[in-house]
Amino acid sequence: MITVVEARNAVINSVKQGKKEFLSLQKSSGYILSDDITSPIDSPPFDNSAMDGFAFRYDDFLNPCDIKIIGESAAGKSFSKKIKDGEAVRIFTGAEIPAGADTVVMQEKTSVSNDKLIIQDDKIFQGANIRYKGSQIKKKALALKKNSRLNPGSIGFLASIGISKVKVISKPKVAIIVTGNELQKPGTKLKTGNIYESNSVALQTALHSVGINFIKKFIVEDNKKSIRATFKNAMKQCDFILFTGGISVGDYDFVGKVMEEEKVKTIFYTVKQKPGKPLFFGTKNKNYIFGLPGNPASVLTCFYEYVIPAIQKFQGYENPLLKSISVSLTKTINKKTGLTHFMKAVTDYKTATPLEGQESFIMKSFSESNCFIVVPEEVERINEGDSVEIHLLP
Repeated sequence: MITVVEARNAVINSVKQGKKEFLSLQKSSGYILSDDITSPIDSPPFDNSAMDGFAFRYDDFLNPCDIKIIGESAAGKSFSKKIKDGEAVRIFTGAEIPAGADTVVMQEKTSVSNDKLIIQDDKIFQGANIRYKGSQIKKKALALKKNSRLNPGSIGFLASIGISKVKVISKPKVAIIVTGNELQKPGTKLKTGNIYESNSVALQTALHSVGINFIKKFIVEDNKKSIRATFKNAMKQCDFILFTGGISVGDYDFVGKVMEEEKVKTIFYTVKQKPGKPLFFGTKNKNYIFGLPGNPASVLTCFYEYVIPAIQKFQGYENPLLKSISVSLTKTINKKTGLTHFMKAVTDYKTATPLEGQESFIMKSFSESNCFIVVPEEVERINEGDSVEIHLLP
C-alpha cells in the first residue's frame, strides 16, 4: 500500500494535458484557455456617454453663457458635426461623444428652456460621465491569460471585444464500467439477493457537476470475457476508464486480472485510506484507468479525491486538487493509526461536524455532506475545538 499523498502525487504526475481545440464562444463555458488572448480593439472603441444627458464644452459652464441645444447623439447614430462654444447635444447612454464636447451632464441635473440648456449641477467636472476610448482595455493588451477558466463573465468580456472563437484544452471523454452480477436497475422490482445499481448514477451526476458531458456507461457481468471486451471497447472511445467493483481479490473480482492481461501499467494498487483502500490506478497508451471499489461511499470518496484531480489536470487546471481549508472541529474524532480517514462532514466554512454513518456502504450521510474531514494516518485523536483540514466537495 502507498500513502494518500503518494497516490495523489502519482495521479497528478501521470496525467498529461489534453489536446487543444477551437470552440465557439457560446460553447466554451467551463473550459480552460490554452493560449493568451489579446484584445483586437480598443474597448470602448470610442468615447461614449455613461448616461442619458447632454454633451457640452466644460468651458461654457465655467464661463456661463447661453448654451443652445443643436441636435442629439444616440447609440448607433452619432451626431456628425463638431459642437462649438455655446452649443450642446442631447445624448443617450452609449452614444458617441460629439467632437468638441468634453463633458456630459445627467438629464436630472438640467432643465431646458427655449432650446437652451440650463445646468443645475454644481459638482460637475470636466470629463464627467464619459467612458473614454480604451478605458476598459487597449488594443493588443492582454485580455485573458492562458489557463483561465472560462465563465459567463469572461465569455461576455471576450464577446464585447469581438472574439467569437477561443482555443481551449479539450475535456476528457469518460467511460464508466460497472461490474456485479447482483446489480439491478433502479425502478424495477428488487429480486432476492440483488441490490440496486447506484454507482453509475452517482458517478454520472458527479461528472456532470464538474462539466464532463461525454460519458459512456457499461454494465457488465462478473466474468473476464465480458470485462475484457467492454474494456477494449471503452478504450477506443474514451480517455478515462472508471471501473466500479471487481477490483478486490475475491473469486469474482476480475478487473485486476484483466488489467494485468491487457498490459495496463499499474501506477498503484491499494492506498492507506478509509474508505476506498482497494483503489487501482494505471495507464495504457494515452488512457487513464481507475479501478474504484464497489461500495458506493468508497466509490464517491475515491472519485472526489483522485478522479476529479486527474480530470482537471487533463483539462489544464493549474490547481486540480479539491479546495482545502482549515476549520474548527465540533466533535472529537477517535480512530486507529495506519490509514488516512476521509470522513463525510458538513461545514459552514468556520467549523466542521462529522456525520453519523461513515461506513463504506452508507450513502445517506453522503447526501448530507459538503466536505471531507481529513484525518491523517498517524493521528489517533482530534479533539473538539482543534483545527482540522477539510476538502470541499464540488
